[in-house]
Amino acid sequence: MRLLTLLGSLSLLPFATGQDLGRGLVDADVVVVARQVGKKPFGDDLVLHRVQVLHDVRGAGADTAVTVLDWPKLGLHLRPSPRQSRLYCLQDASVTAAKLGLPANDGPYYRMVGWPGSNPLIGSDLDRDANLAFARVLAASEAGAPPATTAAALCTMALDGEPGIRQEAVRFLLGREDLRAQLGPVSWSRLMTRACGEVDDVPYKIALAELCAEQRLDGLLDALAVSLGPVQDPEFARAVGRIGRLLHGEQATNRLEARLQNLGDAHDRAATLLAIGATNTKAALAALQRMDQGDKAVEAALREHRAWRAAQDAVGRRK
Repeated sequence: MRLLTLLGSLSLLPFATGQDLGRGLVDADVVVVARQVGKKPFGDDLVLHRVQVLHDVRGAGADTAVTVLDWPKLGLHLRPSPRQSRLYCLQDASVTAAKLGLPANDGPYYRMVGWPGSNPLIGSDLDRDANLAFARVLAASEAGAPPATTAAALCTMALDGEPGIRQEAVRFLLGREDLRAQLGPVSWSRLMTRACGEVDDVPYKIALAELCAEQRLDGLLDALAVSLGPVQDPEFARAVGRIGRLLHGEQATNRLEARLQNLGDAHDRAATLLAIGATNTKAALAALQRMDQGDKAVEAALREHRAWRAAQDAVGRRK
């Protein structure tokens, strides 16, 4: 059975990593480690890349080489790179090849999936390559591996994997409620601890925080709020606001506002105010409007609130 389509969380705004290896692996009909060994034009618009299969992750079977169709003039997209061992996420293009009259003996024919990050370089040691390990986990899942095994492997990658792959693992778990249900309390405790303790890789921290939020983990908002200020990235403050609204609704403002009473550092205060604005709740708007409107941090938090911005835009249109 084909893997379920990887979807972002519906309750939280998607976080951006610029990479979609997991999505590419899900969408692919064939996943292989391969390298381009030749190419030739076919007419004015099509290029045929001959790709040698070095390792079959799933779907290639007995094929030792395949042909990848590429339309260079259609815009920027992924295309095979010469002399490099890469992971290829390929979709069947046999119907297109037949319509074009391509010779059958040069097949099978595929096109690249094209998601950013879905054609990574692969190291010489296949057993130690993180991208290939991730691909193998998803391939094993499709082949019938128990969901608990897949979930445990992804959790390990999310916590201990290389920077790029650990975020891919988090994103995949975020889109798969069935796999999240296989993780036990110890795993969730480790994920939440890492989400709250990470300070260097902010996109990874946000991804972990949103994963834990989807699981509705107790105490998550209060634990994340401790990082407001020390992690001086507005995207993290916005994520805390979104998570607060998801977990606590209108009460998120009270929880974050109570923290303001004990903050002496200006960075901590500004970040907490921004998180309050990012909840986009009625309570947040009321609380911020009660505060000093000349305070730049309060002003920034108000600008973060959608309702306040909409009201300001309406005033501007009337003027």
